[in-house]
Amino acid sequence: MPCMKDAERITTWTCMISRLSTLFVGREMGRLGFGPGQFFLLTALFGEEGLSQDELSRRVGVDKSNTSRALAKLEEYRLIRRQSDPHNHRVKKVYLEPGALKIRKEFKKIQNRWNEELLSGFSEAEKRVLLSAVKKMADNAEAVLCEEQPQELVSTESGRKSA
Repeated sequence: MPCMKDAERITTWTCMISRLSTLFVGREMGRLGFGPGQFFLLTALFGEEGLSQDELSRRVGVDKSNTSRALAKLEEYRLIRRQSDPHNHRVKKVYLEPGALKIRKEFKKIQNRWNEELLSGFSEAEKRVLLSAVKKMADNAEAVLCEEQPQELVSTESGRKSA
């Protein structure tokens, strides 16, 4: 538990939730033979196929080299394929393979279970208020980072999917 001074900072709690979420996802994905990085990439692709590797990196918030390594693993597992964009051969687009669609239900179960655990004890009204507040915080954080590195992040409208 954070010390009293830190307990008043929202960043203390968002970092803790982020770390615990990664641990939970890592544990659950480990049972399927994957890691948390691959989980987040597949989740993004389940939301929208045919994204470029660069776009995936921006949406997931991971650097390009880590994205490339994680995608290589997913290719090895025959869950995705990378194809050159017909309009720009330097750009690789990423598509799901049938194997990924077979495990999609399990992904949703993991997401839903963690969502339920995090929101345990909240009323429906509290859940709506919290979701709205967290989305606003994400928009604020993204705006700060976009000012510093405008090419590194994708806008909320096109990049963030609700879980």
